[in-house]
Amino acid sequence: MEPSDFLTRLRAESAHLAAFAADRDLGAPVPTCPGMNVGEVVRHLGSVHRAVIDWVRAQRRPEDWDRGPDDGDVIRWFRAGAAELHDELGRRPPDEPCDTWSPEDRTVGFWWRRMAHETTVHRVDVEAAYGPIGPVDAEFAADGADEVLSLYLVQRFGRGGRGRPAAARTVGVAAGSRVWRVTFDAASAEVTAELPDDADAVVIGDPAAVYLWLWGRRGDDAVRVCGDRAAAADLRAALAAATG
Repeated sequence: MEPSDFLTRLRAESAHLAAFAADRDLGAPVPTCPGMNVGEVVRHLGSVHRAVIDWVRAQRRPEDWDRGPDDGDVIRWFRAGAAELHDELGRRPPDEPCDTWSPEDRTVGFWWRRMAHETTVHRVDVEAAYGPIGPVDAEFAADGADEVLSLYLVQRFGRGGRGRPAAARTVGVAAGSRVWRVTFDAASAEVTAELPDDADAVVIGDPAAVYLWLWGRRGDDAVRVCGDRAAAADLRAALAAATG
């Protein structure tokens, strides 16, 4: 994908989420985020947007930031923050040095990509509260599968001591033409761009389905799991710990 595609996606997904939730019941439960309602998901995403604005401006992780509207109008507050985030990121080139939480990518482009996917996943959450979810572009979804595996799983593996399998696992993941070999044990995870011959399990599906399965937004019925289903479940547990 072109770097500019992420900014375009950030703006479009933010606008769609706000328009979709406006004038609906913000107290509706979100099935993909147990225990949360739509208003809480929108508030969470708006808070993340504002945290990133402060992070980029100060070039360090913020200790405190705006976490919700004073007047209770969470949709208006969300729209304002999403627009400010887009403008703040858009005035900087993607290769500009920038502090991030990834030691592998210290550029503004990290935030372009990260915020596009963060917003898309939560757009899916909001839609799921009211009915069927809308589509996710295949190329973007495949990139998101790569991000959650290569960034989150590898760099945030086993957070809080959770998601560590009892035995070493090798799981293949295929999302359209994109493939990954995921090897993980109690200590760490490794991801390479190949489909393993010695996999305990292989997860196969169209890019959008695999993307949302990896993020815990779709169940096993959305993808095809070949081999040891327990190994695939261990991958999902490890991802839940890394992204939670």
